[in-house]
Amino acid sequence: MKKGLAKSLYINILKVSIKIILLLISVSSITSLRSLVYLRDSAGFSHSFGFYPINFLKEIFITFIRLFSIYDSKFFYMGKEYDVFPYIIDKYIYTMSILFYAIIITILVSFLISYVFHFFSKRFKRLFEGILLIMDSIPDIIIILASQLLVIRLYQATGFKVLQLYGLRDNVYLLPIICLSFVPIVMVVKIMIKIFEEEIEEQYVEFAIAKGLSRSTVFIKHVVRNVIKSIFSHIGLIYWYMLSSLFVIEYLFQMQGFTSLLYRVNDSSLSSVAIILILIPFGLMRAAFFRIYERRVLNE
Repeated sequence: MKKGLAKSLYINILKVSIKIILLLISVSSITSLRSLVYLRDSAGFSHSFGFYPINFLKEIFITFIRLFSIYDSKFFYMGKEYDVFPYIIDKYIYTMSILFYAIIITILVSFLISYVFHFFSKRFKRLFEGILLIMDSIPDIIIILASQLLVIRLYQATGFKVLQLYGLRDNVYLLPIICLSFVPIVMVVKIMIKIFEEEIEEQYVEFAIAKGLSRSTVFIKHVVRNVIKSIFSHIGLIYWYMLSSLFVIEYLFQMQGFTSLLYRVNDSSLSSVAIILILIPFGLMRAAFFRIYERRVLNE
């Protein structure tokens, strides 16, 4: 019994270790891609453009080895030298807080809008869907610039600083979160409306109403629960969509955040750490939502 348990534990540890090593090698390969076409010199990457596969493999190995000593490393950023830790952790917490606040707002607002939508008249539904189509075609950058211009105009007209625009000195939160949530809300509302419509057409809804339950009761107790399960499968899409927009938002709002490390710092090992830290919340969210979904299925 004890030998079997020890063997099972050993196998699980081995599997996890192999996955971690493969992840580190994969991330090191991604962040070392520049060395495949540029030669590195003492000052960084030179302008010798070509194809250097041996140089690429060497860079992967160096990056992979440096990951195990990254905690005590230093790096240059904007002309200054910093310790990797705790500098990178402070920026990471700031950026991830913006991202997760935006995700929570997106899901809650989208759910509320989608829920109320099904109590609208058919005419208003068509009008609302047309508005969503127009809003969905607006690029993120237009929304960001328009929000900044609106705040500036309000300040010029009233002399009152409604919201902080730029994060050059202090961390800015509210306006970046609003801008980061705007387009995903439109996208998620469209997804939720479709899921709601598919659930409402299911036979169990008609059966429950035929038994005497009110439409709102069936909607809240059964339809909403199934919609929540369905939206879990789209959490990855929401996360990566917001993350791609976050690069633009941090740049336009001059935020001293985490994503700038991926394109402003010429250090493949530091970029590898940044990518890994970005992947960790995504993996944890997927694992948590899968576990919740699995338990609900087993309970039913």
